[in-house]
Formats: sequence, structure tokens, C-alpha cells
Amino acid sequence: MKNQQEDFNLLAQQLLTEGLSQKEFDDSSFFNMMASLNARKKEDRAELVDPLEAINQTYGL
Repeated sequence: MKNQQEDFNLLAQQLLTEGLSQKEFDDSSFFNMMASLNARKKEDRAELVDPLEAINQTYGL
């Protein structure tokens, strides 16, 4: 638990250093912030598939 708190404090320090205001940090959802920070570029997301292409491949249309 102590490591998680230290990780959170480090994250806060980095975000505040990069220009996020204290109010923005305090008002933001921790989980949404973590999801944003862990977002992958489109080219790094192999699981993205065009739905129409997937149907065509599945049913041979």
C-alpha cells in the first residue's frame, strides 16, 4: 500500500511539473487519469479491427 501511495505522489509531482494545475489534479478522477496516461497509440493496438472487414473475413463476403 505504501508503494501505491508513493507512486500516486510521484504521478502527481510529474503532472504538476508538466503544467497541470493543482485544481485540475484534485478535480480529476484518479482512474480516468490513469486510463489516459496508459492510452496506446492506434498503431500499437493490434486488436483494432474494422468491423466490416471482420465480417467479410468471417463469412467470406
